[in-house]
Amino acid sequence: MLKNYITIAWRNLTRNSLYALLNVAGLSIGLACALIVFWFIRFQTSFDHSHTNIDHIYQITTEFHSDGIGYSRGVPAPMWKAMEAEFPQYKSSMCFEKYNSFMAALDNSGKAVKKFKEEGPNMAFVQPEYFSIFDSHWQIGTPKASLSKPNTIVLSEKMARKYFGIENPIGKSIRLENQLNLEVTGIIDNVSENTDLPYEFFVSFQTLVANPKFNYGGSGLDNWSGVNSNTYCFLLIPENVNIKGVEKQMSALNKKYHSTDFAFYKHPLIPYSTMHHSENYNGAMPMKWVWIMSVIGIFLIVTACFNFINMATAQALRRSKEVGVRKAVGGTRGQVFIQFMTETALITFAALVIGFALAFLVVPHINSWLDQPGTWPVHINWADGLLWIFMASLFLGVVLLAGSYPGGILAGFRPVLALKGNISTRQIGGISLRRGLIVFQFVLIQLLVICTLVVNNQVDFMLSQSVGYETKGIAELRIPTPDKINQTTFRQRLLEIPGISDASFCLFLPTTNSNNNSNVKFDTRQKDELWSMNTKNADDNYVKTFGLQFVAGENIPKSDTIRGYLINEKAVERLGLKNPADAIGKNLKIWGVTAPIYGVLKNWNNTSFKSGINPIAVFTYKDYNYTCAVKLSTTNLHQTMKSVEKLWNEYFPDYLYEQSFMDDNIAKSYALENMMLKLIRVFSFIAIFIGCLGLYGLVKFMASQKTKEIGVRKVLGASIINIIGLFGKEISLLIGVAFVIAAPLGWYVMHGWLQDYEYRIPIGAEIMILAITITFVVAAVTAGYESIKAALVNPVKSLKSE
Repeated sequence: MLKNYITIAWRNLTRNSLYALLNVAGLSIGLACALIVFWFIRFQTSFDHSHTNIDHIYQITTEFHSDGIGYSRGVPAPMWKAMEAEFPQYKSSMCFEKYNSFMAALDNSGKAVKKFKEEGPNMAFVQPEYFSIFDSHWQIGTPKASLSKPNTIVLSEKMARKYFGIENPIGKSIRLENQLNLEVTGIIDNVSENTDLPYEFFVSFQTLVANPKFNYGGSGLDNWSGVNSNTYCFLLIPENVNIKGVEKQMSALNKKYHSTDFAFYKHPLIPYSTMHHSENYNGAMPMKWVWIMSVIGIFLIVTACFNFINMATAQALRRSKEVGVRKAVGGTRGQVFIQFMTETALITFAALVIGFALAFLVVPHINSWLDQPGTWPVHINWADGLLWIFMASLFLGVVLLAGSYPGGILAGFRPVLALKGNISTRQIGGISLRRGLIVFQFVLIQLLVICTLVVNNQVDFMLSQSVGYETKGIAELRIPTPDKINQTTFRQRLLEIPGISDASFCLFLPTTNSNNNSNVKFDTRQKDELWSMNTKNADDNYVKTFGLQFVAGENIPKSDTIRGYLINEKAVERLGLKNPADAIGKNLKIWGVTAPIYGVLKNWNNTSFKSGINPIAVFTYKDYNYTCAVKLSTTNLHQTMKSVEKLWNEYFPDYLYEQSFMDDNIAKSYALENMMLKLIRVFSFIAIFIGCLGLYGLVKFMASQKTKEIGVRKVLGASIINIIGLFGKEISLLIGVAFVIAAPLGWYVMHGWLQDYEYRIPIGAEIMILAITITFVVAAVTAGYESIKAALVNPVKSLKSE
C-alpha cells in the first residue's frame, strides 16, 4: 500500500512539475534558513558548556554604585589575595587577559631570530587553579608543575607548531614584548571554536608577581581602587553549597578590603554560563539577538508552510475528479488523506535534503562573509543528537502543518460532486482562506522589512554622526616603550614627514572601547565623589591634534607628569558646578595626585553612540603614552605611512610595526549591529521571496476561478488594464490589511530595541511608507505576469472552458 501511495504521489508531482518545483523551492529555502538559524543558536548557546563544571563556575564581577550602576567583568587585581584568604575551601583563580595585540619572538642566545605578532585576546596570565575550574587536556606537563614558577608559559598545540615546528618546545624560550623570557613548560590541546576564553598562551601568574614593572594593562597587583575590565576572577562553588551564603561572604569581603569606598563597589557572583549573553557585562552575543534569530527562523518556516498550503489548495480543484474516482472504487477518506500526506512528505523530504545541502555549503563561509569569526560554527558536529532531533521534528512539523489542511480538504470531497466537477471554491477553503494566509505572510514580511529599515538607519546614524571632533585622517601607532624614548623628538621628526599636520602621544584616543576609570576628589571636599572619572593621559598636543574644543580655560602645560587637568562639561555637571568657568583653578585629585583644573572641554562621545557621555579628565603622564596619534593631511597616504613606518622602525627595531585608523576602530564598535543587519537583510529578502511564491499561487488560483468573469467582462468591453485592476485591487487590499497589523507591531518591537542605545533615531512615518512601498512593488512584480496572462486569454476560449 505504501509503495502504491509513493508511486501515485510521484506521478502527480511529475505531472504537475511547476507546482512541485514551486513548493520544493519555497520549502527548501525555508528549511535551509531554519537549519542555519539552528546552527547559529546551537553554537551561541553552547559557549564554554563543554566544561564539566560549567553549572558551578561563577565569575566575580564589579558594580560601581553612584548616581547609577556601572558594570564590569573585571575586579581589582588584589582580589586573588582576598580569595585565598577568605575562601580557602573553594577553588579560585585570577585571569589577567592580555587583551591587545602583543609581540613574541624566539630567542637564541639573547638574539631574537624570529618575530610574531599575535592579535588578542589569546594570552592570559593564570594561576594553576585555572585548570581545575576549566577543562583542558594536557599533552605535556601539568598545571601545578608548569605554571607554579615565574617566567613560564604553556602553549596550545597550534601555537607550539607555529613557533617551533616539529621540534619539542619544552624547555625552549619565548621572549614576550622584548621584556620577558618565558620558558615553555607545557602543551595543551587547541582551543574550541565556541569559547569566550580563547587563550593559546598561558603565562604563569607568578610572572606578574616577579616582574612588577611589566605592563599587563592593570594598575598594580595591590591596588584595590583600580579595576581593569580584563582582570577576571573565577570561583568554583560545589553543588551542595548555598550560593546566598557565599554572596554574604562576598559582601563582607567588599567592606573589609574596600574600606571607606565599600559603598561605591560591589562584587556580585554571576554564573559564568550566562556571561556570553549578558548585556550588562558586554557579552559577545546578547540574548536579544538569539531570540530575534529564533523568531526569524520560525517566521521563515511558517511562511514556507503557508505558501505550501496556498499552492496545494489551489491545485485541489484540478484533482477533484481523481479523488472522486478513488472514492467511487472504494477508497476511504483516510486513504485519500494518507495519499496526500505522502505527497507532502515526499516534497518535504526533497526540500529537507536540498535545504540541508544548501545550509551545509553556506555555514562554513558565513563567518568570513560577516567578517565576524567565532559567530558561526566552522565545522558541523555530526554527532550532535540535538541536530538530528531537530531535523526529524522539522520534517514532521512541516508535513503536519503544511499537509493536514489541504489533505483534509481533498479527503472530504463527495465523489458524485467531484466526478461531475461541481466542487465549489467554498469546499476547498475558497479565496477567503488564501486571503488570510497571504495577509499573515505579508504581516511577517512587513515586520522583517520594518526591522531591517530601522536597524539599517540606526547603524547608518551611528556611523555618520560626529562624535564631537574630527576623526577622519587620524592614524594610531603603537609605542612599545614610551618611557625609553624622547617623545618630543619623535613627534618633531613625525611632523617633518610630508602629509602629517600634527601628532600627539597618549594612552587612549578620545573615542575607544578601551578606557580607564578612577576615583576623583574635588577641591576641598573631604570624600571622593560617588562616581568615577574616565581618565585619558596624554601630552599637551592632544586637544589640538583631535580638534577638541574649549568652553572655558586653557590647555594643560607641557610636562612628563601630572601638573594639571582638563575636564569635560559632563564632569562639571557631575561636580555640581553651574558654570564651566567655576571649575577653573579648582583642584582635582586623580591617581593620588592633586593638581588644578586648567580648562573645560566641550563634551564628546568617548565610547560609542550605544552609551552616554562620561565625565573625562585629560592629564599628562609620559610613561603611559602607549599610543601615538598622527593627523594626516595628504592624498598620498601610502607614501606617508611608509615614511612613518621607516621612522618607527628606527626607534623600535626589535618590535613589529602596527598601525590602524581611527575611523576603522570606531566602526568596530558597531560590528555586532552591522553583522545582524546583514543577516536580517538576507532573511528579509528570503521571506519576501517565499511570500511571493504564495502570492503567485493566490493570483493563479484567482485567475482560474475568475475565468468566466474575465471572459464576460472582455466581451462587454473591459480593457486589459481593467482586468489587471481586478487582481491589483485584491492584492492591494491584502497588503493594506497586513500593513495595518504589521506597522504598530513593528513600531513597538523596534522602539523597544532602540532603548538600548543612548542616541537613537526616531521611527518616523517615512520608514513605514518605505516598508509598504517595497511590499507593493514586490507584490506588483510577482502578480504581474499571471495577471497579464489571465487578461490576455481569448474570451471565447474563457467562456467555452466552463
